Amino acid sequence: MGRGIRRLKALGLLLTEKEARARGSLLASWNQNLASAQYHVACRDVRVLVGNREIGRYMRKRVASEPAPALGKHYSRGARVELSERGSRPPDAVSFDRVLHARRTVRRFSRAPVALSDLAALLRGTWGKTGERVDAFLGRVATKTSPSAGALHPIECYVLAWNVARLAPGLYHYDVAANELRRLKKQSRAEARRIAVSCASGQRWVGGAAFLCVMSAVFGRTLWKYQVESAYRVLWLEAGHLAQTFALLATARGLGAFGLDGLQDSFVESQIGLDGIREFPVYLCGAGAPAEGPPS
Repeated sequence: MGRGIRRLKALGLLLTEKEARARGSLLASWNQNLASAQYHVACRDVRVLVGNREIGRYMRKRVASEPAPALGKHYSRGARVELSERGSRPPDAVSFDRVLHARRTVRRFSRAPVALSDLAALLRGTWGKTGERVDAFLGRVATKTSPSAGALHPIECYVLAWNVARLAPGLYHYDVAANELRRLKKQSRAEARRIAVSCASGQRWVGGAAFLCVMSAVFGRTLWKYQVESAYRVLWLEAGHLAQTFALLATARGLGAFGLDGLQDSFVESQIGLDGIREFPVYLCGAGAPAEGPPS
């Protein structure tokens, strides 16, 4: 009996009265948010492999023995929109320090359309490849402007566009390998705008922008290497990295950018055709011509 109690105490499942009085209640501190508390506790203090021998053994046994996940999704049907690299740099030389200080969340937009070259630069600069490298265990992996755990890049990008010059309104998927948009649904400007607002939980100001990017996560890519409880939170960390890159690139081009986590998961999944398990939405970001001119 005593041995069992000591074992439970060592695992942190039992506390002495003194320890219990000293420790604050997680549920009480977090307003009874059970889901957040459970997630927080499950992701804490995960064991990390640090020795080369230990890492090599794990990679050979648990990772390299399984087929590598695809580097990105590819849709074989739908109109293709090639994204030229012309105009990939901002029209004026802008210092990085100025861009950092100019970045603001924008919610008021003019009716001026966004140039297709600007959208192309944002997609390529945020989600596109900057190169490739070969890893001894992972094989060929892509490099991008934002960091990704294990260079696995689980985030996909879908674009709802309704006010982009020379781009038909509709729903598109950004194909990283081909650096092109593949149209999934042809829609009217009003319909694409309405769907974007619904994706953003009815926040009507989103419809004043020119396009909305939906970031989805293919969790299997991350789980291929990181089979631990904390792998789930990596998805939102990576979405945050990408959203910041997107915002800075948009600011450098004189566009007003925003990010949103208040999305309607089931509605977004139904519009894109995601199953909500193997792939699910995690974040929204978009941009348009700001109403008061370029952010400053």
